[in-house]
Amino acid sequence: MKLVPMRFKGVEWHHNPREITFECAKKVNELHAPFGRAYIQDTGRRNMLIKGEGELYGADCTEQFGRLCALFQSGGCGVLAIPKLCAVHAVFEELKLTGYPAPDVLRYRFVFREVMEKTAERAQTVYKAAEGETLWDVSYRFDVVIDRLVALNPWVKRPDEPLGGREVALC
Repeated sequence: MKLVPMRFKGVEWHHNPREITFECAKKVNELHAPFGRAYIQDTGRRNMLIKGEGELYGADCTEQFGRLCALFQSGGCGVLAIPKLCAVHAVFEELKLTGYPAPDVLRYRFVFREVMEKTAERAQTVYKAAEGETLWDVSYRFDVVIDRLVALNPWVKRPDEPLGGREVALC
């Protein structure tokens, strides 16, 4: 089985990161009351942090890192698609070159921060994909499980395949 590469804003990682960490947290306040009582107030979850590290291999590893740097510098939010996991809207928050350079290998770390705002309505049943969008992008935009989209759109061979402006069934 070939693993689908990680993608962000149309840029694919040639080699998936070796390690990925998801940090999920909630904001919880403890309110103190007289006589030693305390009340817990859950004020909602925080934006998830997606951290990872890996290596870029091959004679073109510096060019691969250059593409990641350009992606980082471009700013803005986009859909982060990670193999076997749901896609999330995120911003590229941090990129570091780490360790000692070796021939044809660069080690790096990254941090993405989830953007929790919803940007689309759920009432649609069909969506015309924009140029470069994939089923992963549509999955996040409309909050539809990727397996459901794959089943509804059998003409799509892989979820990371650009849809090229075609219509996608949502339900």
